[in-house]
Amino acid sequence: MKNANLSRSKSLKFLWLLVSFFYLAGIQTLAFSDGYYVRMVYETTKNETFMRSEEVYESGDTKIVTVSIPESFTWVKVKNQWYIGDGTTLYRTYPIKDLLDIATEYVKANHLDISKDGTYKFSTETFTLEISTINGEIVRIVRKIGDVVTTMYINKFSKQFDIKSILSRYNLINKMTIPEEFFKVFNLFLWMNVTEKEGTIKCSGYDMEGKALELEINKSSGDLKVGGYYLKIVKASEKTLKEIKNVLRNN
Repeated sequence: MKNANLSRSKSLKFLWLLVSFFYLAGIQTLAFSDGYYVRMVYETTKNETFMRSEEVYESGDTKIVTVSIPESFTWVKVKNQWYIGDGTTLYRTYPIKDLLDIATEYVKANHLDISKDGTYKFSTETFTLEISTINGEIVRIVRKIGDVVTTMYINKFSKQFDIKSILSRYNLINKMTIPEEFFKVFNLFLWMNVTEKEGTIKCSGYDMEGKALELEINKSSGDLKVGGYYLKIVKASEKTLKEIKNVLRNN
């Protein structure tokens, strides 16, 4: 299923130049680091290229991501809950994972070794991941799905901050009505897209092994019932199907 190839190539020199660029751009650093990142994300298709700029504070089980280009919004992860909004009031939402989350979880779930500096490529039936590391840190991730290529450049800087103080700037509102148990099922996705229409929540994406995973949540019918809602399993591997049933076994 997976092919891993390690290469020490000219791409590392490019990544070092990229790091230097961020320093020359005027980013100030201090002596202590607790997980501060600046990220640039590029998504390329046949017709256009999309760019996004992110500033990330991360400490323990709290992650605060502010997107400034092309639009401004913030999303927050606190333990196993996600919130999003374009102001200081953020609303509970479905799991949000950026490419660093996806790469880290994929490597961990599949027991892969990326401990040596270089560029690693992992392939599944539906997508490929390239992960580049320098000094033990992931500095670039490239994901390709069909003709869509998404590239994230990750630069970590030393900066003193109090994550609780930053989080206190936001008002976190929980208005989700679906049972909390479903969020345990969402954790089985490597990443997912969610659409809601006429009382049906459709979740489509990939499991931790890179295999297609599709679920529906509604109030009328399905394979498993939790509270007043049903979970319909549209597509899942045999392994993930068992994991879903195990998660919801006591409901």
